[in-house]
Amino acid sequence: FKHIPDAARMLEEFPKWPDRDHNICFKSVGLCATSSLLADDKEAPAKSVFLAGYSVGSLAGVLEKLLRAVGVPPHLVVALAKDIVALACTYGLDTRGCIGGKACKSGRSGHMLQIFLRRELCDRYVYPSFPFGVPDKDRNLPLSKYLAEKAPIQGQVRITLNPDVFLRATYARMFTYSADPTYHEKRPTFIKGLVGLLEPILGDEAVREKAARGIFG
Repeated sequence: FKHIPDAARMLEEFPKWPDRDHNICFKSVGLCATSSLLADDKEAPAKSVFLAGYSVGSLAGVLEKLLRAVGVPPHLVVALAKDIVALACTYGLDTRGCIGGKACKSGRSGHMLQIFLRRELCDRYVYPSFPFGVPDKDRNLPLSKYLAEKAPIQGQVRITLNPDVFLRATYARMFTYSADPTYHEKRPTFIKGLVGLLEPILGDEAVREKAARGIFG
């Protein structure tokens, strides 16, 4: 986030990415989203993809890479990842694509993250887009004006998910929903178990500092 702290900077960098929002620079700081829960968007409208989920690319190695990025000592990464996947399976989370993972019983592997952001911050951290992150200038009135005045609201957006903003409850609020009823009901208990697995490692001050640097940049 030191290099790309907000939407304006992301728009400056975007023309340099031949692979558009598949570029590693985008993936490091950005999030693809839709501006309306019920919009009939072209690529992945929430009402059509929620149950089965929507993703691009393999999950192989993603968990291990995340653990390394937040400061978990290298010699503990593989074992910790295995324990996390096993815990997730216990609570019904679909973990296909991860080593040792399995499908959830319902077959409904989708999840939804709903984000609310203060209106005055919207234009700083979000820009309207077409698929692949291509800027949509017709909805950039700016975007906050489009969302407040135009109806029906539709279209994708790209979010620069700067933790300085999105981890502050006075600026943003996030809510999660899971299509699988078993995991959705047990998610709070799973999170407590996950914290229990991470606490012996991230309880160390030096590791926590490394984790923060890995997230904030």
